[in-house]
Order: sequence, then C-alpha cells, then structure tokens
Amino acid sequence: MNHPLLRLFDGKEDTSPQLQDDVKELQTDLNRFGFGVQVDGTFGSETEAAVRQFQLDHGLLPDGIVGPQTWAGLADTEPPDPSATFPTTISGSNVVMRAEFAEALKFKTLIDAGAQGIGVPSVVIGGIGSRESGWGISNRPTGPAGTGDFAARKFPTAFRTAALPPDGGYGRGLMQIDFDAFPFARTGNWRDPEANINFGCNVLKSNIALLGRKTSLTGRNLLQAAIAGYNCGAGNVLTAIREGHDIDFFTTGRNYSKDVFSRAGFFQNMGWDS
Repeated sequence: MNHPLLRLFDGKEDTSPQLQDDVKELQTDLNRFGFGVQVDGTFGSETEAAVRQFQLDHGLLPDGIVGPQTWAGLADTEPPDPSATFPTTISGSNVVMRAEFAEALKFKTLIDAGAQGIGVPSVVIGGIGSRESGWGISNRPTGPAGTGDFAARKFPTAFRTAALPPDGGYGRGLMQIDFDAFPFARTGNWRDPEANINFGCNVLKSNIALLGRKTSLTGRNLLQAAIAGYNCGAGNVLTAIREGHDIDFFTTGRNYSKDVFSRAGFFQNMGWDS
C-alpha cells in the first residue's frame, strides 16, 4: 500500500497540504465502515475520533494515528510486520521523492549487496542515499560523480588551502562521503557507484559496532543512532545520549535519522522489496 502515516492536523494548508489527497482517501475508507466523516482532506478532530473508534473496533492501538496497521485494516489486507516496516510521513504523490526512488532503482543491485554485507535492510541505505544526494539528483553535476555540501569551512587544513575542496563540494558521490573526514573522499574511487555505496555502508557498520559497544541500544534504536552518526559522527551521538538529548540533536535539521527512516518507508511503499 502506498500510504503515508497520518495524524491530527495533516492536510491543513499551514501544516501539510501535500497530504490532502491521502487524508481524503482515509476519510473515504472510514466512510465505507459507516463513519460519515466529511471528505475534505483535513485530518481534524472528527476524523481523529473516527480513526480511534475504527482502531478500537479492530483490535488496534487506539492512538488516532494512521500507520501501516490501520491502513491494512481499512483495506482488509494482511498487516505488515512492524519489525520490518518503516512508517513514513511522505505522500506517495511526492514528485521529488518519486524521482529519487526512480534514480535509486538504477543502483538497487549495488545497494542490496552493500546492505547485505553489513546486515541492515537495503531500504535503509536507500533512505540514506535519498537524504544525502537524492541518489545523485542534487549533486553538481548530477549523478554519481557529482559533489554536494558547498558550505565554506575554515582553512587551511592538512587537506585544503581554501574554504572548499579544489574540485567541488565536501560531500562526494551518491552517499556524500565527506572530504575532510575520509581519505576515500580525497584519493579513493568515490565517483564509482559501487565503491561509494560500499564505503557508505561500511561507515554505517562502524557506527553500529561502536555505538553497540558504548551504549545499551539494540535493534531499531541502535540502527537509528548509527544513522544519526552517519551525519554528525558517532561521537556526537554518544554526547547527545550522555546529555539526555534526542538522538538527532547534533544532526542537520535535528531530524536526520527520523527523516532517513521516513524516506525508507516511502521507498517501501513504492515497492522496495528488502
């Protein structure tokens, strides 16, 4: 099912108008069960009350949030395995994300192999590459050989004599391997999609190992922390945990791992199969 997670106030013009069609589909589905809510594309209190009642009637957690389990109930289909599902807040009609998904499919064999090698779902790597470069769409020039992250940094350093690398931005290739942080981004074959994806996977693997040793996190929580570390460094994630902050406290936008999970969920909804 190609449905995002929906909750109170979704679809409103000042919050998430891109979700209006999805909310209308929800409201139409609820009305098939006799609720009689107004099909207006806005997830208001009437819709929330109907969702809670539907959830109660069908043995679901009555939290008023429409995730994969509730969507499955509305469609009368087998619910997905929660441990293998990444809920998303991204509408299936999102044009930008659909384009990124199409680009990611070009590299799916490489993504699957890299993910399998480190023991994580390949859709997670799909989500990281989406956030980092839109699978090459946001690179300059577009594609695996492009770069990103053109924000100036202090110089000189051991690797630079200017505010930017001499041949582009700091983020290298599909997985945006950082020029200052990794020799691979300065001297390695980062323009090669397979090498770039594998390197990014190994960065994530190292984060999982380090955070697994240094914290009590396990399972999905450990994976989320490792993803946050992909953006801000595992050391900063440890600091965030030690100081009682959210896992994403030091990440760009303070939402990196959550956004990666949401993008992974969008890819799943589009049919990504592992």
